[in-house]
Amino acid sequence: MNQYEEQKELSKQIQSTVGKDGSRNWVYPKKPSGKFYNRRTAFSIALLTLLIGTPFVKWNGMPLFMFNIIERKFIFFGAIFWPQDIYIIVIGFITFIVFIVLF
Repeated sequence: MNQYEEQKELSKQIQSTVGKDGSRNWVYPKKPSGKFYNRRTAFSIALLTLLIGTPFVKWNGMPLFMFNIIERKFIFFGAIFWPQDIYIIVIGFITFIVFIVLF
């Protein structure tokens, strides 16, 4: 048996959270840090603020965005859409994506 196989067998027999004397080795998570973690945190805060705050912003006397699942009423930029109008929203999103891809 070579050294790699011996190490592999030994790692199967020994638990990393239990010391040789039987005491517990505590494992502590490392707090994430760095440029991308900070950007992700700032983006998530901005997105949550947007999603929570837009029903309180008025546009033509109606909320800017509101997704009322219980009453089945969806408001985008002050226009009310009911569940039977979902095809209009889907066509609008597809048109928007095609516009972005083409231009």
